[in-house]
Amino acid sequence: MIEDPQPGRRLLLAGAAGALAAGLPQAPLHAQPRSDRPLLFRGATLVTMEDAEGGVRRGDLLVREGRIAAIADRIDANEAEVVAAEGDILIPGLINSHIHLGQAIIRGLSADHTLGQYFQTVVGRYSPKLTAEDLAASDHLGALEQIAAGVTTIFDWSREVLTPAHADAAVDAMRRAGIRAFLGYAIPGAAQGGEAVKADIRRLLAGPLAARDGRVRLALGLRGPDSSPPEETPADFTLAQELGLLHQFHVGTWLYPGRRPRGVAALAAGRLLTARSILVHANELDEDEYRMVADAGAGIVVTPEVEMLMGHGQPATGRVLRGGGRPGLGVDVVTGTGGDMFTQMRMALAAQRLADNLLARQRREPLAAVTLTTRQVLAAATIDAARLLGIEAEVGSLKVGKRADLVLLKGGGPATTPLHDPVGAVVMQAHPGMVDTVLIDGEPIRRDGRFLGRDIAKAASDLQRQAESLMRR
Repeated sequence: MIEDPQPGRRLLLAGAAGALAAGLPQAPLHAQPRSDRPLLFRGATLVTMEDAEGGVRRGDLLVREGRIAAIADRIDANEAEVVAAEGDILIPGLINSHIHLGQAIIRGLSADHTLGQYFQTVVGRYSPKLTAEDLAASDHLGALEQIAAGVTTIFDWSREVLTPAHADAAVDAMRRAGIRAFLGYAIPGAAQGGEAVKADIRRLLAGPLAARDGRVRLALGLRGPDSSPPEETPADFTLAQELGLLHQFHVGTWLYPGRRPRGVAALAAGRLLTARSILVHANELDEDEYRMVADAGAGIVVTPEVEMLMGHGQPATGRVLRGGGRPGLGVDVVTGTGGDMFTQMRMALAAQRLADNLLARQRREPLAAVTLTTRQVLAAATIDAARLLGIEAEVGSLKVGKRADLVLLKGGGPATTPLHDPVGAVVMQAHPGMVDTVLIDGEPIRRDGRFLGRDIAKAASDLQRQAESLMRR
């Protein structure tokens, strides 16, 4: 039996779930709109992310058959449903490039944990105990939380996929939510059942996730050089290359017990880094290693909030840029941080500017200009993240022909009035409460701040029930 680590936690969980359900829309739900009817956003401020300034313009955007069909000052489409968007901001759907979605079931448990305590409690104690039902409830509400905060794509690094039943539950949960997702199936060592995991990965590729361009796609969570013996590391990367799968691995944090200096350089020398390789954190690589990553076409995800809270080291945003790369951003773990990307954008910006200003203070030379702009940070959560995941031809910017993964932020409120700089407003002032409408593949999943065809109150109740069961085990 797992004892409750804090007295009264079950009562707190129950109270939180009740409050959540009370504040969420109850039946009847919004009716699902006709999927074959075009949708026209009229008079919005469009942040397209299609040029160096963010591509800001005012105009109309037409969605038809799941794609952006037109962008112009004025579009006449008599057959379309019109969304009056004057004063609102239309942005590409945000991309959360690294999250452990299965940990929503133990949300907040690591609020006061060090990295070591997180590993002891979450990774060592709770994650191995999750049933397939636990994971289904966690992934479903976790994905809905992301959508509610304007996220349309996630990379879920899932160590909680423990059996084929867990894998099927995760896929089903994300499909029901409607989010675009990469399921990063974590590969353990051979002694921990790695061969069985590899067999299940092949099963998914042959069946449930055979479509490589589906809304939910298979990816891999590798151990990487800091978390696997040197003799086992190449085999994991070789498998990823053989299967042609996107893969992520945690690396470059000084607190990792198995930290291997120059581990990334060794991967590059062995040609194990490719355009499908994504490093997570990478706080303390040698400067030349950032260039090696960029030269290999690989990417780096920064998760600034958790890195600063748990002592990973200075977030690597600036060093990635100096090395020729374009970082993505991720939430990482909601066990100890918030779940929205607006916070991560501000955290990344604040961390880099603090580092730059401390260096300027040390040199007694005031900064002539900032080294990280709001446009670069928004790109890390949209178009650069899409490049990182290899889907920039599909999503990440507002461009005719791309999939219609869009977020409408409600304007006209105190946070965005007056609207002098839309890019700056999205990064510095926007928050999940402004997310009015979310489309994924042109499908309206939220309208007027409410979910369509998804029972959020039931999803919260299901997760609450599974969380209480987990605490009793």
